[in-house]
Amino acid sequence: MQGKWDEAAAEYRLILEQNAQLPGIHFRIGRLILSKPETPTTAADARKEFEDELKIDPNNAGAEYILGELSAQGQQWDEAVQHFSRAARLDAGFAEAALGLGSAYVSSGKFAEAIPPLESYVKLQPGNPAGHYQLAISLTAAPDERTTRRGRRRFRRKLPRSSNRKNREPQTLCRSNPQVRPLKSRSLRISQSTFPESYGERE
Repeated sequence: MQGKWDEAAAEYRLILEQNAQLPGIHFRIGRLILSKPETPTTAADARKEFEDELKIDPNNAGAEYILGELSAQGQQWDEAVQHFSRAARLDAGFAEAALGLGSAYVSSGKFAEAIPPLESYVKLQPGNPAGHYQLAISLTAAPDERTTRRGRRRFRRKLPRSSNRKNREPQTLCRSNPQVRPLKSRSLRISQSTFPESYGERE
């Protein structure tokens, strides 16, 4: 596989030598770097490619999203929020950008700010429990009392039937349910299905 990755990277570099401003090539190289076995320089190398892509194509929501994930991996929550916010603004239908933004707010303790993007996510992906749990945590922990009550009601509706509803608080569930782990535990490998369209595939 190493030979395949290196061969593909060499082809992309050759394309850049011929046309350094061609949109999508740095994006593909960045994705290629993230698909390889992780090394100490993986995040930095990939980040550079996605930043270079945005210099050529500032409207590439996919590049902004992955930069958000890379920032979240490093627990750089303010940077993650900025990148996820831009990705969500560039593509209002990009559900994972909304989830990333809301989850970054949750991880930084900004529960009230997390509510709008997480509500957007559950509207776009109502069948994914991760968004519902993150939203319930935000609603429960938000400082407004009415919001907190609404969050607890939502949380209890989403609990599995076999769980002990009296004893399981959202924070406990977040630790025990792998679908709502903090962003810092995510893998750097991001599948193509994350994106609503093939970002970087533009000719």
